[in-house]
Amino acid sequence: QQAQTAYQRCIAADAALARAQQQRDEAALQVETTIARLQPLLDAAGASSPNEALPLVTRSDRKRELLRDIEQLRDALTRDADGLDLAAVLAEIDSSDLSLVASELRQLEAQLAACADEMQTLAGERVRAEQALASIDGQADAAIAAAKRQEALAAMADATERYLKVRTASELLRWAINQYRDRKQGPMLARAGGIFAELTLGNYSQLRVDYDSDPPSLGARHHSGRDVEVAGLSEGTRDQLYLALRLAALELHLAQATPLPFVADDLFINFDDARATAGLHALRGLAQHTQVIFLSHHDHLLTMVRDVFGVNVNVIELVV
Repeated sequence: QQAQTAYQRCIAADAALARAQQQRDEAALQVETTIARLQPLLDAAGASSPNEALPLVTRSDRKRELLRDIEQLRDALTRDADGLDLAAVLAEIDSSDLSLVASELRQLEAQLAACADEMQTLAGERVRAEQALASIDGQADAAIAAAKRQEALAAMADATERYLKVRTASELLRWAINQYRDRKQGPMLARAGGIFAELTLGNYSQLRVDYDSDPPSLGARHHSGRDVEVAGLSEGTRDQLYLALRLAALELHLAQATPLPFVADDLFINFDDARATAGLHALRGLAQHTQVIFLSHHDHLLTMVRDVFGVNVNVIELVV
C-alpha cells in the first residue's frame, strides 16, 4: 500500500512537472514574441534593450507635454491679446506694475459702494423735497422751496456724474476680472474648450464658468462673442460639449495614471459628417496616449476613419 501511494505521488509529481515545463515554454515563447514586437521600436529609438529605451520614452513623453503646454499658452496669448502681437503684449506687461492691481480693484469697489449709498440718500432727499413742495401749494414759501429744489437738482447732477464715472470703472473692472478668470481657468476647462472648438468647427471658441450665477453655470463662447448656456445649445452641440469634457478629463487622468483602453460606442449619432471628422481627429489625439476602441454600426464612418487614421488603422467587422 505504501508503494502504491508513493507510485501515485510520483505520477502526480511527473504531471505537475510536465505542466510546469509547458508553462515555462509558453512563457519563453511570450518573451520572445514580445521582444520581437519591441525590436522595431528599439531600432527606431537607437536602443539595444528595453531598459536602455526607458529614459528615451520618459524624455519623449516630457517633450510632448512641453509642446502641448507651449501650444496652449500660445493659444491663450493669441485669444486674450485683444488684437496685439506678441511683442506689444510683452512690452505692455513689462510696463505694468501687477502688484498694484489688487489694491486698485479694492479702491474701485469702495468708490462704487460709496456712490450707491450717496445716490440712495439723494433719492430720499428728493422725495422729501417733492413732498414739501406739494405741501406748499402756492404759499409764500414757494420761492424758498424752488431754490432748495434747484440745489437738490445740482447735487443730483454732481452725484450722477460721479456715479457714471464709478459705474464705468466698475464695468471695466468686471471686464478685467472676466479676462483674468479666462486666463487662469483650470487646465481641464481650458483643454475641454480647445477640444470643443475643434468639434464645433470653430463655432464656439472656449468654455466659461459664470461665477455670478447661483450656483455657477457652465457656458460656451459663440464665435459672435455671446455666451450660450448649456440649455441653449442644440442636442448635437451638447453631445460635442460632453465629449470634449470627457476627453479633457481623460487626458489629465492619463498624465498621472496607467493608461487603460478608451471604448467609445457610436459617439457621433448626432454629429454631421464634418463634425464627425473633427471628432475622429480628437480621438486620434487621444490615441497617442492610450488605446482607442471605437464601435459603430454606421458604415459611412469607415471612410472617415481611414482618412483620419490612415491605412494602418485596425478595422474589425463583427458579423452576427
